[in-house]
Amino acid sequence: MNHACRLTDPILAVYVLILAAGFGFSGFAFSQVESASGADAAPDSSQPVQFRTSRFEIRDEFRDLQGGGTVYMIVPRVDLTANSDLSFRIETPIVFTDAGTPNNDTESGLGDLLFRGSYRVARGAGYAIVAGSELILNTATSDDLGTGKNVIAPLIFASIDLPQYHSVVFPFLQYYFTLGGDDARQDVNYASIKSPFLTRWPNLVYTIVEPQVIVDHERADKFGLTLDGEIGRFLNRDTAIWVRTGLGLVGDNLPEVYDWKFEIGVRFFLN
Repeated sequence: MNHACRLTDPILAVYVLILAAGFGFSGFAFSQVESASGADAAPDSSQPVQFRTSRFEIRDEFRDLQGGGTVYMIVPRVDLTANSDLSFRIETPIVFTDAGTPNNDTESGLGDLLFRGSYRVARGAGYAIVAGSELILNTATSDDLGTGKNVIAPLIFASIDLPQYHSVVFPFLQYYFTLGGDDARQDVNYASIKSPFLTRWPNLVYTIVEPQVIVDHERADKFGLTLDGEIGRFLNRDTAIWVRTGLGLVGDNLPEVYDWKFEIGVRFFLN
């Protein structure tokens, strides 16, 4: 595999130390970044998408893939805020795959590193608009653990407060395309359109309903649809736990569409 960049053994060791220290998580190299999360349901959140705090998360995720095979992920995520408008993210997934074949081929190792920068470009009474981009690097230690490509993924989303429903809606658009990598692997070229709907409930409970539409331009503009649901609870103002499940509804043989998934995670706020 002709990688544009590879993690060396020393970097692997540093990664393991960071994970052991508890730096937290969420997402897998092939997956899209969330536009909404339990962080947006924090008890003292009074404005939509105000990057009020740095945080880290740890999530375990299991995906049952189309055509057989499974993926299990432990994905650390760190979100760092420079100020109330600017935020940065790093994700460093550990991935375990099972091809589902009779000889039980399995792979495990690091997936593709993800970096994200987000900036709140506008805000008003009950709304905000955020723009940014992700860079996903071809760092997977095995072919089955990543896309084999370096990917850039500009994004824009809004947060719209609906106080009468104790909710916030996040219309979201992101476009993924290849910036080089392994020439033998298929390019990445698709749009993701999501509209997470987050609701705060009594007793520090929140829910998220998140439909997602995929348009894969690399595969003749083939259409896909997934639907995720999440329920979480704040144990205190600095710690939250959640469970999420999802179904692939439309889109046979699209890599962005799973048959089903399940995840569980914990989030810690740093300040």
